Amino acid sequence: MSNDNKITTYSNNSYSLILELIRKYGELKQSDLVNLSGISKSRVSEILTELEKKGIIERKKLAGRNLIVRLSSRKFLTLGIIKAAEYPFIIPFIKLLKDRGYNVDVKVYNNGLEVTKDLSTGKLDMALSPVVTQLLFQKIFNNFKIIAGGAKGGGAILGEPSCNYIATTSLSSMEFWSLLYDPEASLIEFSSPEDMINAMRKKEVKKLSIWEPYVTILSNEGFRIIHTFEPLHCCTFAIRNGLDSEYFKEIYEQAFASFLSHKDRWIQDYSSIVNIDYQVLKKSAENYVFDSYLDLNEIRRNMRKSGILLP
Repeated sequence: MSNDNKITTYSNNSYSLILELIRKYGELKQSDLVNLSGISKSRVSEILTELEKKGIIERKKLAGRNLIVRLSSRKFLTLGIIKAAEYPFIIPFIKLLKDRGYNVDVKVYNNGLEVTKDLSTGKLDMALSPVVTQLLFQKIFNNFKIIAGGAKGGGAILGEPSCNYIATTSLSSMEFWSLLYDPEASLIEFSSPEDMINAMRKKEVKKLSIWEPYVTILSNEGFRIIHTFEPLHCCTFAIRNGLDSEYFKEIYEQAFASFLSHKDRWIQDYSSIVNIDYQVLKKSAENYVFDSYLDLNEIRRNMRKSGILLP
């Protein structure tokens, strides 16, 4: 990944906390950041130095030794995604945003519920997360808009066909699709795919519903694919209220067109964002239908059939 693209990923909680505080207060002393964060003075200084080099924040010296910290005069956005093979199109999207003067911080989650929660509480500007959770949180908070699709399919049920329960992640598209596949299924909820996979490997669960690249990884390990879900939209693109939805949707559509014309190029760069082996990612991506068009009414109808969304 070229540093010129200004794409940053922060899995470290310290980075996320510092950025959240700067966004919250707009401008504050570096010493106040130390007090508010509870992070050591040296570590805060280290984080701020790196953020300053990347053009995300600015520091200016006041009288004495006080330093004031604020977001860069360049525009700054945070994008949340799930660790999945599903979003390689974000690479041209971020590049196009950079060309328009934005710095973009990409935050990778293991849990779609957490992505949507952070979007609804203002910790993210944009998110790609399960449409199931987005629709539910939108009804409660009404502070973000779902504006486009992403990829369809990419999920499957693996394990022992005779087992009468399915392990899945909470409030995810996998849970929704599992109920469409078998309305009488008993579901066991996990908070992350890693926990669910570990339980499968230890034979604590015998059947699970999961997305790519985990379908490919488990299949390569010898686990049987029982059912491949039909290509419905899994995750959708949403942005917080206050951002120009038409403007960002136009950029998003341009990025999609660029991705579809040069998939391998963008998948290579995307592999470093999500820390997934390129060959696994490339194979996994073949199991998605990439489509930015979105019909929310159709999704709502399917959700009501499964009993997830009340009429």
